[in-house]
Amino acid sequence: MRSSRWMLVVAALATAACRGDSPPVDADRDGVGTGSDCDDSNAAVHTAVTAYPDADGDQVGAGAARSFCTNGSLPTGFAIEGTDCAPGDATRWSTVADPPVDRDGDGHTAREGMPLCIGAVLPDPYVAAARGIDCDDAGALLYRWVTLYRDEDGDGIGARPRSAPWTCAGESLPAGFSAMGYDVDDADPTVTADPAADEGLALILD
Repeated sequence: MRSSRWMLVVAALATAACRGDSPPVDADRDGVGTGSDCDDSNAAVHTAVTAYPDADGDQVGAGAARSFCTNGSLPTGFAIEGTDCAPGDATRWSTVADPPVDRDGDGHTAREGMPLCIGAVLPDPYVAAARGIDCDDAGALLYRWVTLYRDEDGDGIGARPRSAPWTCAGESLPAGFSAMGYDVDDADPTVTADPAADEGLALILD
């Protein structure tokens, strides 16, 4: 009885081993097993891909995705990526969210808050890195935001209150104004005040 049981165990182990060593089914004999082959009845295809129509041939598609069973190569007229922002223009395919722009050529950039569809490089007057915050990108003489104070006595030091929270200016400030506002007597050009002391007082008064 023991020997017959032992023979049954050996037979079961042998059967399991044979099953584990058996090769995967490859009905079309293309070298790709049924579990991985997208069409095991056709030896010419074996790999499933998802691709997008690429009408302009820039290798970035757009529109609805389609699935294909292929030989590993993409079908003609299709691309793996589907993010083309200009499907009919082969020179543009990538979207930049809000690139810095210098329309007046003064070396200072602004933001227009609009996405831009481009190709391999940014077109002029857009640039890769922002430079400053141009407050007037239509005029090269104005490019920086400043706070100004009226300077009645012309000593280069103005007095509070501010003329406006911010003013768009260039290298030179408007006549009769200063970027400093700690003059305690703006009617006498010989009298100003200690900047640190006056700024501390201003914080309290504000």
